[in-house]
Amino acid sequence: MSKNVVIIGQSGAGKSSLINMLCPGADARISNDATGCTQEEQEYTCVLGRGKSCQVHDTIGLEEGRWGFLPDKKAQKKLKTYLKDSQKSWHLLVYCIPGSRGLKKSHARNFNKFKSMVGNRVPVVVVVTHLDQYEGPLQDWWPRNLDTLKKLDINPESTAGHACITALSRRDLERYNKGALYNQSLQDVQNLIRSILWPSRANRTTT
Repeated sequence: MSKNVVIIGQSGAGKSSLINMLCPGADARISNDATGCTQEEQEYTCVLGRGKSCQVHDTIGLEEGRWGFLPDKKAQKKLKTYLKDSQKSWHLLVYCIPGSRGLKKSHARNFNKFKSMVGNRVPVVVVVTHLDQYEGPLQDWWPRNLDTLKKLDINPESTAGHACITALSRRDLERYNKGALYNQSLQDVQNLIRSILWPSRANRTTT
């Protein structure tokens, strides 16, 4: 049976960029602002390496204003319906937050809302995106921002894991001689997802 991973987050959080990183050929539409590009849920096959693969589900962005494709209340209702009524069995929820654009209370509110919705039956991980300009190793972002996460009520202990990445395309990063950053980000996310879906010693992340 296929493993199903659903990716959620606010508009502009890097969900579709993450999809394109994980699923070559997906060509999910992306945007550089807070206006969402994903207008319908989309499913892609993701090859994770080491003989593992899963189905990844891109979803409509949350917290769009009235100018967006779908106002937030309707987007939340649509996402809840998708999670509840889908015939899929969910195995992992990936929550994206933009590390370089400032965390807001709405990030925590949506994290807790959907984590509560899936309950303990579905593990939840956090992927911090938009770190292509971050100074220092990307994995340092998490410990440096623990206090902020806790103040916003994103409890790190309630997550099954995290990854800190850039979701820019390989081509864009190579223009700035940062191709290695793309490779590390892809590896970190693949390791994270693999370690949750197949929790064996060989699949655990080393970061």
